[in-house]
Amino acid sequence: MNVKLHPMGTTASRALPSLNARMSLAVRAGIATLVLGIEKSLLNLLVDFSATQTAQGFGAIVRVAQHWGFRFAVTFAGALALFCYVREDDRLRALNAAGRGESLSIPWLLAHFACIALLAPVSYFLYGDRGAPLPFPVLVASWLLLAAVASIALLNALAPWALWRRLSRTIGVLWLYAGAAGLAAASAMEWSQKLWSPTAAVTFRLVRIVLLPFIPSLQSNAPAHILFTNHFAIEVADVCSGLEGMGLMLAFCCAWLIYFRKEYRFPRALILIPAGLALMFALNVVRISTLMAIGNAGFPNVAVYGFHSQAGWIAFNLAAGGLAYATLRSRWLSRNPGVQRESIAGENPTAAYLLPFLSILAAAMLARAISSGFESLYVLRLVAAATCLAIYWPRLKSLDWRFSWRAPVLGIVVFAAWIACASLVLHRSVMPHALVAMAPIPRTLWIIARVAASVVTVPIAEELAYRGYLMRRLVAEDFERVRFESVGVWPLIVSSAVFAISEGSLWLPGAIAALLFGAILIRTARFGEAVAAHATTNGLVCAYVLLANQWQLW
Repeated sequence: MNVKLHPMGTTASRALPSLNARMSLAVRAGIATLVLGIEKSLLNLLVDFSATQTAQGFGAIVRVAQHWGFRFAVTFAGALALFCYVREDDRLRALNAAGRGESLSIPWLLAHFACIALLAPVSYFLYGDRGAPLPFPVLVASWLLLAAVASIALLNALAPWALWRRLSRTIGVLWLYAGAAGLAAASAMEWSQKLWSPTAAVTFRLVRIVLLPFIPSLQSNAPAHILFTNHFAIEVADVCSGLEGMGLMLAFCCAWLIYFRKEYRFPRALILIPAGLALMFALNVVRISTLMAIGNAGFPNVAVYGFHSQAGWIAFNLAAGGLAYATLRSRWLSRNPGVQRESIAGENPTAAYLLPFLSILAAAMLARAISSGFESLYVLRLVAAATCLAIYWPRLKSLDWRFSWRAPVLGIVVFAAWIACASLVLHRSVMPHALVAMAPIPRTLWIIARVAASVVTVPIAEELAYRGYLMRRLVAEDFERVRFESVGVWPLIVSSAVFAISEGSLWLPGAIAALLFGAILIRTARFGEAVAAHATTNGLVCAYVLLANQWQLW
């Protein structure tokens, strides 16, 4: 019998070249941006920001420059990446591919972290009375110099400097376009605030015009932007102007047109932007009018606690979905409206993976909108997801739903991490008063629906959306042909990051859960492993909530 002994470092040494081969120049640039962003956030923890607000003279100038400089840097980087993507230049593609196979430079990486280590004390002494050993201007100059050297060292660690220099020259005039976009976006944050008050005044007048035929007793206080009756009153504050929704719609329309730029006829397709903004403004007027009508009809709690918090999102989703659907089917705007009709009417693999999850979100918004603060109709989420899963089951049953003992063990590990992190960021709460006030049978049915959704429909819907669809869609457009075991590290990381963001304050255990669920799916190629692990975690959370009275987790 021949036994081959491999050195302990063999697996790691093989993994690193494989990782280098997968990292394009764009991926390396993304890693650099992510690392610098995280380090900037950590360094901010050392700065005395209370002192920055009272800084005078040169200190105040530095504070303002840092504030606007960071806004510009973020928008500039985003605009530059977007312009490079849209340009579809063969030279950029070649440079992007040239990044694959380049080795990481450990000396430059160590130099980067050395500069970051030096930045820590400099950041600490920048503001406040902390006994700074150097004058403030010297500290600022030192910080800028160290930050520049740290950034250059990180880029050199990720790829040769010659490659970055070639990329800079190839980008060419796009630097100017990105700079202009960065300046416009950063300044827009300032001057757009001046539009809030006059826009709110217009919204107030339009809401009054809409409501008067339906509520003859409506009265108003124009200077204060207050509408009231004997039963209910609302104030159309600046934040109710509709500008937030219009900004969200602007971002959606721009992203949609860029992603589907080959399907639209330009420049006429740009009409989607003003149409979307006008639609969102009109829907905001309808939203506030409906809010007033609901409150005046005798349901003030529903108006204030339910409809007010959810109607904006419902309006945006309806408007965005309606515009996307209608414009892709328009012969005047779309290059291939017939193809779009066939794809919409025909079999759609994406729908099978996303609609169960989207139906849960839609049902949640609807249930909250008609609630008075407590989501008593939680069962709508269960019914909506179960219906979608039943409709698409003929397509989904081809997935490997088997699982082994590893799934529940992994679920227990994630549960432990979830509880540990939740104990640090969430305040303990008991059963909601509205649920306590229910009769025993309705309360029991609500809890059963909550547990059933948590253990059955939610794990299936989320795994289909995040691991079944998104993780593979990042690999190829025809995601169903991508084998789970062939999914690389970066699709796993990106899809896990998206899942973590959706968990809000519990983003850290969310990231851990997503990484582990995705890893076991890639390792075993069994979709059932991820679902069973997810269901185990959720089931244990349900038991913890009910047995230990830890309702903050729900």
